[in-house]
Amino acid sequence: MQKVVSILILCFFVVSSVFSQKGKSVATNTFTKLSKGVSYKIVTTGPNNKKLKLNDLLLINLLGIGKTTNGKDTVVFNTYGSGKPFYIPVTEPTFTEVFLKLYKNDSAILNINADSLFTNSFGQPAPDFLAKNSIIKFNLKVVEVFDEKEVEELRESERAKTVAKDSIEINALLAKYKDIKTTASGLKYIITKPTTGKIPQKGDEVEMNYTGMFADGKKFDENLNIANPFSFKLGLGQVIAGWDEAIMLLHEGEEAKLIIPSNLGYGEQGAGPIPPNASLVFDVKLLKIKSNTK
Repeated sequence: MQKVVSILILCFFVVSSVFSQKGKSVATNTFTKLSKGVSYKIVTTGPNNKKLKLNDLLLINLLGIGKTTNGKDTVVFNTYGSGKPFYIPVTEPTFTEVFLKLYKNDSAILNINADSLFTNSFGQPAPDFLAKNSIIKFNLKVVEVFDEKEVEELRESERAKTVAKDSIEINALLAKYKDIKTTASGLKYIITKPTTGKIPQKGDEVEMNYTGMFADGKKFDENLNIANPFSFKLGLGQVIAGWDEAIMLLHEGEEAKLIIPSNLGYGEQGAGPIPPNASLVFDVKLLKIKSNTK
């Protein structure tokens, strides 16, 4: 759970900007310096230009290369290699003023100070593998622009696809098990190794080992370290609702498989590697209960 941190945070490194002339972008040979450690130049402009607005969403391709602490180039992000452009809102906190000058089909090169970017956008220092005050060079291509109405339609479409796929995969998973218990909230769980230990109460601190998976079985997180297990105080909202509910149903030492619907997980927003509206599956073991004596 503590590792469920979006490596996808890197998606928000992106910016681009353009000069405007009669409603179109103009390619430039020199870099223009902006605030917050950013400089840019326009490489190409495309047909059917569509200028961005504040509530728009961008679909972009991006290649970002930085310098490691030993001076070598390292790929920070690459959608060209994966073949999957990603979405980023115009309201990205560091570069809103730049995005508002962009047009659909524009390409640009950007130089971004990594330390400044992480501090301004994410409130944390740049990763240790990047050299201090290093510059990340981005090659950016605006693939598509969605206005506010189109964004909502896109979200609904993606939500429907996710829910349908999720339902098929969860039903296939459930078909493999017997003795599945379902609570009033929709939480499902299977005791895979029962014990007669005590049951934790709200406010107790519990120590857990777990493996977190999507409905298709792909793992996204785990902590199987007996010496340094994942711990939290139960029933206080320190974890997703499905965990708070499920762990209070287990005995100390017990192992179980939890099938948590999205409304008891990360909901419509998702988090890090977890997409919106995704059911989650956890194999868990309740290692130890430290009773709340207050």
